[in-house]
Amino acid sequence: MNRYGVVGIVEAVLLIGLFAIVLATLQIAYIPELMKSREAEHMDEVMNQFFQLKMAVDLHAVSRSNFSITVPLTLGSRELPYFVTTRAIGSVSIIENAFKISIQNATGYTNLSLGIIKYEAKNAYYVPQTYVFENEAIILSQDDGTDSLLSPPTINVNRAGNLINMNLLVINITGYANRTSESGVDTTYIRTNYSSYSSINISDVSNLTIFTSHPEPWFRFLNYTMDDVVITKHADRVQVKPESGYQMNIYLDIVNICAQIGRGWIGNI
Repeated sequence: MNRYGVVGIVEAVLLIGLFAIVLATLQIAYIPELMKSREAEHMDEVMNQFFQLKMAVDLHAVSRSNFSITVPLTLGSRELPYFVTTRAIGSVSIIENAFKISIQNATGYTNLSLGIIKYEAKNAYYVPQTYVFENEAIILSQDDGTDSLLSPPTINVNRAGNLINMNLLVINITGYANRTSESGVDTTYIRTNYSSYSSINISDVSNLTIFTSHPEPWFRFLNYTMDDVVITKHADRVQVKPESGYQMNIYLDIVNICAQIGRGWIGNI
């Protein structure tokens, strides 16, 4: 064999080996961090989209008029081409009766069952996260057990002497046309529409109970918002009772919102 041919083969083998080393280094050291950064950016995007969703619902609650608002939601992020990576798949769903409010006074109980919107990100590199829109609050839940209140509900509390008056906006999300969930990596849409409004005034409340899968952020928020009450956190609920010598009155503004998930829409909601 010609010695120049041998040299050429050796050079080719060395170049292939060098390329393999560089590619392996990128795959092991650089690509995971890049994918982690991409998934973190996607989570920031989802957070901003949930804030848009809250703004849409707040607009319905204030206007109480029949019009629709569509908010985009980016479900996941794709894998990188030419490298061994994993896509992050997300899912969003409307879950009815997932959040409950129970108010007790001398005449009995007032019970409300509310729907929520829940997004779950099955991240492969960044910490898996869940965003929940429940009763106008936005909650971030992570796989390590950390729950954070990103945006509070509308609760106004004022005290006059021994009277504690609480005004609470109640948001109920109801699925429409069986379009209540979607999963994947593409951008989907959440379409909301005002449905109805009602109000309830409850005097001399002895016990307010909020049933939620995320009691910790609700407990912290109520502790920060209210005085002269006893607030107790349980595994699935938070209870609020007026202290001895105080009377608590609760005024509920209840807004029902219809919502559907997916591209386009069905019906006239």
